[in-house]
Amino acid sequence: MIISEPTRYGAGMYLYGDYWDLHSLHKLIHRLADGYPIEGELVDFLLSLAYEIRHAYQGDRLEESFGFDELDQVNYRGVPLLWPVLIPQIGLLRWAAAYHPTSKKDQATLLILEHCVEDSLIEYDKSIGDCVYDLRTMFDWLNKDYYVQFVYKCAYSYLFDSKGGKARFKRLPLVLRMMHPSSNEYRIFAEHLESRATELGTSPHSLQDWSTWPDFRW
Repeated sequence: MIISEPTRYGAGMYLYGDYWDLHSLHKLIHRLADGYPIEGELVDFLLSLAYEIRHAYQGDRLEESFGFDELDQVNYRGVPLLWPVLIPQIGLLRWAAAYHPTSKKDQATLLILEHCVEDSLIEYDKSIGDCVYDLRTMFDWLNKDYYVQFVYKCAYSYLFDSKGGKARFKRLPLVLRMMHPSSNEYRIFAEHLESRATELGTSPHSLQDWSTWPDFRW
């Protein structure tokens, strides 16, 4: 079983599950990221979610006990996931599923992940959560030319340009809309990235920011 809950300060959600369900989710992400329509940087972007899921089922991230008494208590492994990164990944996974053969188990795995995302968004704030979940469809047609670096730039802004909690969460729809390739913010970022790449004689996709993020409250 896979379950989730929102983090306290609006940064994202905790995803929990047993070894086998998390392992199945990990394998599904890898298969959906293998081939059209997921190309270019989008492959590594989706596989970064698989990476976190793998470390979750390996017990490298979180462990939590759930249940009411000793008869139904279970220990699940989990991982924290950032909203500004997870929402685009969810949209891309559903898009990829339309181009790959999927079994009933695959669809069930993807649906429970989507349910966990929607449920945790709404639990934190229903009005904002409903809006954010609808915005996932903005990311179901990104192509290989998209600069995924901008997703992480926006995620950084989401975490550090406002206080945590409800104030942070209210900015999430705006932050997600900024990621759309037709937004002014994305176009400005792309122009700057391409100009810098020309100066260095390299591909814009090769320019990465490897600086360590400060600690933040989830």
